[in-house]
Amino acid sequence: MSVPSCAARRSLLGVALLASACALPPTTVVPLGLHSPFNGYSSKLYAQDRMWLCRPDLPADVCRGDATATEVGADLSRTVVASPPALHPSVDCFYVYPTVDDKILPGNHTDLNDERAAAEATVGQVAPFHQVCALYVPLYRQVTIGTYIFGGKGEEARSEIAYSDVEDAFLHYMGQYNHGRKVVLLGHSQGADMIVRLLKSRFDHDPRMRDRLLVAMPIGGPVEVPRGAVKGATFETLPLCMHADETGCIVAYQSRPAGGKVGKPAFRPQPGNDIACVNPAAIGGAGAHSFARSVFPITPLTRPWLHGIEGIATPFIALRHFYTGACTDGPDGYRYLGVMAAPAAGDARQGVLDLEKSDFNGTLGLHVADFQFAMGDLIELVARRVSHLR
Repeated sequence: MSVPSCAARRSLLGVALLASACALPPTTVVPLGLHSPFNGYSSKLYAQDRMWLCRPDLPADVCRGDATATEVGADLSRTVVASPPALHPSVDCFYVYPTVDDKILPGNHTDLNDERAAAEATVGQVAPFHQVCALYVPLYRQVTIGTYIFGGKGEEARSEIAYSDVEDAFLHYMGQYNHGRKVVLLGHSQGADMIVRLLKSRFDHDPRMRDRLLVAMPIGGPVEVPRGAVKGATFETLPLCMHADETGCIVAYQSRPAGGKVGKPAFRPQPGNDIACVNPAAIGGAGAHSFARSVFPITPLTRPWLHGIEGIATPFIALRHFYTGACTDGPDGYRYLGVMAAPAAGDARQGVLDLEKSDFNGTLGLHVADFQFAMGDLIELVARRVSHLR
């Protein structure tokens, strides 16, 4: 899995030449002729424990770590709320983390020995889900941030390398660990793109796999539907979730401040399509709805952006019923989840993030916090569906 060492040469002047000179690493080869549900499939790569950030049988599993949150009440009281992993979860969650390799050169992340950035993103976005599911999180050779900026014609080839890892890991999970259980697919940003590809390749035209799908959440990723429809465009058979108890459906959205500047968003739909927007606070509903519990990780990376965290020692801060979200029509089919602070009368809290900052009103909006505002609702919609399986 090694590639020529071009990452050390960072000069933008040489980006184009370096990108063309650096050979692509090979894709992970999955045998042809596999049939769902892939019982017994074993990957040589993902049979290795070191290729998993999270897996329930691992002695060191970052997803089963401390997800305790300090909840700040409307009167500014603070309550420490534990989030213990479920002892015997009845469903699995397979998650693909977002872009964490910030190298400016186009390429694939091939040094999988340093897991810190991937672990931080994973813990911040999905560790609280350990209340409702067993989490499986593979490492993968994702593309660098520079691939999106300067990738050009090579971007798709490098993304295919990343996807080949994710698919191999998922098939290994199905073959070795699933044992007939329902699965939740989760991903953010580049991870959402990987989940979309997995859904199209292994679920969209396979009734057996669709039956295994509890719900999919490719959040902050490329999901489109024909204008006014709930399926089509990205997926032919998989619909957006429209009912509270619906299974085998998609929860997808991109978030940005309500009423803020839209400008030129990073993701634009094809003509005649809309960007998918499913509000986790009101599946299938319209208008603004209060998020049950917004949860933000407190890390060296996030600390400079967060307000009201002084004296908090837990790894998360949480606010109940402080933010609202509404699916909002933007220009040219760009729909987004508009987020705003909406405290009730007498609520003394301040927002954890300053939604008026220019950083959150540009091309990506609230992309970095897509999971955080609706965290409680996302966990609850999994829990609600799990309860109907019993």
